[in-house]
Amino acid sequence: MQLSFLGKTYTASTPAIATTETQETVTFLGRSSRVKQFNVTQRQQPTEELNFMGHRYTR
Repeated sequence: MQLSFLGKTYTASTPAIATTETQETVTFLGRSSRVKQFNVTQRQQPTEELNFMGHRYTR
């Protein structure tokens, strides 16, 4: 997915979200539904070279 922020475009990476349906049920506003457990994998942020007041650093 291509996104843009302050005129700079970048590609957003969305992690895969695995769901597991549990045996629990909840009721909200008169409607029943099953509870799901979400498992999100951690992702590593890419390194980035930045410049602040003439000093370069990586984040």
